[in-house]
Amino acid sequence: MTSTGTSPANGASPLAGLDNSQLIALCESQAADRTRLELKLSDYERRDFDRRTELAADGYKRSPIDWKALECKSPPGRDWAIAGWLPMGHVTLLAGRGGIGKTLLAQTISSHLCTTQPYVDEIPRPRRVLFWAGEDDRGELWRRQLAIAKSMDASLADFEDLLFVESFIDRDMTLAGPEMGSLQPTALMNELASQVADYKIDYLWLDSVARIFGGNENDRHQVTQFITWLTAAAGAAGIGIIGHPGKGQGSEYSGSTAWEGSVRSRLFLGNKLPDQQADDEGDEESDVLYLCRRKANYAPQDWRRFRFVEGVLVPETPTEAVRFGGQFAQDAVLRAVRKLHSMGIRGNSSTRSPEFLPKQAAEYNLLDGLSRKQFIRAMREAIKSGRLKNEVVGQYANRTDKLGLVEVAQ
Repeated sequence: MTSTGTSPANGASPLAGLDNSQLIALCESQAADRTRLELKLSDYERRDFDRRTELAADGYKRSPIDWKALECKSPPGRDWAIAGWLPMGHVTLLAGRGGIGKTLLAQTISSHLCTTQPYVDEIPRPRRVLFWAGEDDRGELWRRQLAIAKSMDASLADFEDLLFVESFIDRDMTLAGPEMGSLQPTALMNELASQVADYKIDYLWLDSVARIFGGNENDRHQVTQFITWLTAAAGAAGIGIIGHPGKGQGSEYSGSTAWEGSVRSRLFLGNKLPDQQADDEGDEESDVLYLCRRKANYAPQDWRRFRFVEGVLVPETPTEAVRFGGQFAQDAVLRAVRKLHSMGIRGNSSTRSPEFLPKQAAEYNLLDGLSRKQFIRAMREAIKSGRLKNEVVGQYANRTDKLGLVEVAQ
């Protein structure tokens, strides 16, 4: 059958000026005589009509940003559960090998969020937290909470109506899985949304990805769709999901890169820094873990060091965290570079060289309170971040170029 309607290429479509309510009304009025409607529309317009009426019936409403209305207003500040580490309203992926302490860390973070006692970094205000535990029974969660409360000088009663922990060790907790050939949210996704609303939850932890996601972890669309559904179910709450690395050497999370792309923050827990070089591996400490901020859309990469103390992961004090991790450590390296330069000495980044910068800094007492290992890491971070670079600073006796570390003007 040939359509007699006007196509977009030849003139204005009879659908062009209709909003969603008018589309639905038109659909209903023509329901008794669909053939008559089809004769008036081109093939292109019939497909467009079907698509738009389906979206309208599902409650879709166009809502572009009204820039004019925002002209004289200021956007809201970013909201953090933990400053720089856990954004509110978005998903954070916490990954690390099995048994390393991810669940313990998440439960400890949850407890601190309820009280605003600093942990990892500043906690701006108290939050109500929901924790779905898929890998631990009630007894283990109870024992762990006792140790956490003791470390915080708190009682279990202090977490009443603030921290809601539920074990799924013997129950299914799949939030999305395959159905009729496509990924679909399960009834448990609705239950999650209900609990977030009923308990007035501000932050949500889900342990683990393997328990909540029943789709193909290597399918980019499925992963992205799942994160979208999860974000919608949590509303304004922040979300932390716990996962594992893949089998490959150096892997930090399992599955498609969509896991990295869809979340707004990705943390990695390990017994050494992910970028730690081979010459540093000999002095790992068995009771030490590092939490690394590997991706943060709204904050720079950083790390914190923890020790196991009486069953709890205890971070460095805020002073130590600032002093020995991140900005301070890099600044200490740059101060050493400047001082050595003023003495006519140019250090380099080669571990085999007698002019290895950390060796020279130690020789002239310029480590600024850092251990040599911390200085080495900070030097490499400064090179990665572009604050230092290797360039030719002279020649050796055999006339080959001599490389040295030079501060980059910011």
